[in-house]
Amino acid sequence: MNTIHFINKYTRIATFVLSITLLTSCNKWLDVNPSTRIKEDELFSEQQGYVDALFGTYQKLTSDNAYGRLGTYGFVDVLGQLYENKSTQASTYYGETARYNYTSASVNNQQNVRASIDSIWTNYYSAISQANLILKNVDSRDVLKGNSYKIIKGEALALRAFIHFDLLRLFAPAYLGGTNASATAIPYVEQFTVSPTAKITVEEVLVKIERDLKEAESLLEAHKTIDQIATNQGSTSLDLFLMYRQNHLNYWAAKAVLARLYLYKGDKTNALKYATEVINSKLFYFVNPGTLSVDPTVDASDLTFSSEHIFSLNVSGLKKLADAYFKTESTSGAEATDLFSTAAKLNTLYETTLTGYGTDIRSIVASKSLWNQFSTAVVFTKKYYSDKTTNVKQRLIPIIRLPEMYYIAAEASNTISEGLAYLNVVRQARLIPELSATNINTTALFDAEVQKEYRKEFYGEGQIWYYFKRKNVTTIPDGVGNPMTATKYTFPLPFNELQFGL
Repeated sequence: MNTIHFINKYTRIATFVLSITLLTSCNKWLDVNPSTRIKEDELFSEQQGYVDALFGTYQKLTSDNAYGRLGTYGFVDVLGQLYENKSTQASTYYGETARYNYTSASVNNQQNVRASIDSIWTNYYSAISQANLILKNVDSRDVLKGNSYKIIKGEALALRAFIHFDLLRLFAPAYLGGTNASATAIPYVEQFTVSPTAKITVEEVLVKIERDLKEAESLLEAHKTIDQIATNQGSTSLDLFLMYRQNHLNYWAAKAVLARLYLYKGDKTNALKYATEVINSKLFYFVNPGTLSVDPTVDASDLTFSSEHIFSLNVSGLKKLADAYFKTESTSGAEATDLFSTAAKLNTLYETTLTGYGTDIRSIVASKSLWNQFSTAVVFTKKYYSDKTTNVKQRLIPIIRLPEMYYIAAEASNTISEGLAYLNVVRQARLIPELSATNINTTALFDAEVQKEYRKEFYGEGQIWYYFKRKNVTTIPDGVGNPMTATKYTFPLPFNELQFGL
């Protein structure tokens, strides 16, 4: 089954489900009138209704104002200082974003920083509301049986926890080993209700996230199989619901989020436990540099390394987004909305001038380059190029990938030597030399290497900002907003939330 047909089917279904749950704020719920109640009763009268509602939740996450752009490459990565647009354009959308001018409402190309932050809040809580709609009905109706019940409830719980975790990491102060545990954070919304939900502390939010993820892990254990995309014509599963498990918050993805959570909390024992469980599953594997295709015009191309995806989202409109932000129609250089870097900065990032380097498959000098070099001053990532309509791998935005599990395991290891062993697995897979404990023999040197790997590996994926904040990095590489402060690391609440005083 082709993914295009698969997604289009659920786009139609999601339209109804989202009409029930769409919020303008997590405190401004839509009333549920009698006619809507009848539709809800009809929707959840059979198993397919739950499946439809679950796919509607994922569809919401793929929107332009969620992980389809703002939550990954288009806003969060601008905060992480990955793009060149920030340098001399302080008054533009990208310039103000990179300088953490969060309250700016000045319009530039129909965008402004304040609106982007508000959109993330609204869309993430809207998806949480939809997950809660599923959870509200899953136990109150005797419809789902056996593994179907476990998988649907497990995914809904995992999604609720996962989205809240990202909201916490964006809108609340960093945990910092418990320093900010008692700080007021965000609402943890657990009910599909017309009542507003008050904010709770960072620690209280983390407890609820862990609880939901642990229950999800237990439920999703009913289906551990990962259905890798075998060909560009579709999935290996014959069951529609069990197709493309990497595009679901599956059993292993729940474990991966737990690994993230425990590292964030400083619980290295559990972080290492969960990261190595995902690694040792052997269900996810590093892309083979020898067979890798980076030509976006062919079916074989795999620019986001899909075999490494633990959880990714299928964004049906990714071509339009990639063309708008990672290509230029100008003959002279980048356009105002383009997201680009320079050859010099990318060569520094990927250390291509050092002895033994230059073969990193992620670098712009690799024989199979993941980059489109318009000029030395304008270089675009090809990661999201979607130029072959039959290539289902070209519509994926990775949310959690295998290398992160190795980086978490590295940070959670008991010794530098043990940590380097995990880092070196990724470095070997990327064809660069291993690091030696003889040279990397202090915590500061080790942390510097981990940071470099995050910056190199997750370009365009929205991960490096979370790393900087978790580590409380005061000087972000190539940053125009330094020195960093707690205020710069914390999004303000939307205006309509402040009006409620919650």
